[in-house]
Amino acid sequence: MNKIIFSLAFLFLIVPAISAQDEETPVESPKSSWSDKFFLAFTASTYTDLIISPLKYHYAPTGNTNQSGNPTSANIPFQSIQYNIISLGIEPRYNLKEFDDNTALTVASPISFGIGTTGPVDDIKVQGVRGFGSIQIPIIMKLFLGNGSTYRTQKDFGFNIGGGLEFNKIGLINLSGETNQFNSPFVMPCITTGVVLMRGDTPMEINFKYGFSQFKTQDTNGQGDLLLDNFGVPTERKVRGQTLKLSFVYLMNY
Repeated sequence: MNKIIFSLAFLFLIVPAISAQDEETPVESPKSSWSDKFFLAFTASTYTDLIISPLKYHYAPTGNTNQSGNPTSANIPFQSIQYNIISLGIEPRYNLKEFDDNTALTVASPISFGIGTTGPVDDIKVQGVRGFGSIQIPIIMKLFLGNGSTYRTQKDFGFNIGGGLEFNKIGLINLSGETNQFNSPFVMPCITTGVVLMRGDTPMEINFKYGFSQFKTQDTNGQGDLLLDNFGVPTERKVRGQTLKLSFVYLMNY
């Protein structure tokens, strides 16, 4: 009987102690939700958005005629340029990995529409499309440090660097009435870097992006004849597609 009483007394003493220990055990914080790592920004570029398409050869009319007076065709170099007066867009961004409050690996897609005219890089050396408007859709992986990296950072200054691929389409609206078969979209690698500062209560980023394609050699002009230098000597020129853009990025959901 004494053993039973002693056992019951022991249980009454040990159970509250165990319960107290359970209550003191730290509970793991819930995992971050998708919205905790998602950012959305408005982007704007003014007179700082240049797009040059890669050099491509197409079998097309030369603009000349043969001895019989019939139009001639040949492999013609095409390269177009678009200089946008203004480009506006949105940039969704998601933090793939947050190493701490001030460091994050992220993927971003700064989609933008450009307002500007399209034309040949050089009317004599190449042919090109004539149109209006452009669209860019990059997919870029970036490393963010400091301000703008996470919602928890307390830093006043930030920096980011990254690289990826960008889809470009220039001359969205055909102004010449000619066929669009020589105005295909193009994809090229790009690199980017930016600094993030506080603008009032929200971060603002000043971002620079540069895209580039492989160099190609051009040895004929826009009429299918040999490319000549200023002295009439056959020459070659090495060219590549390029994009240059300086943007201001304003976070909207910070």
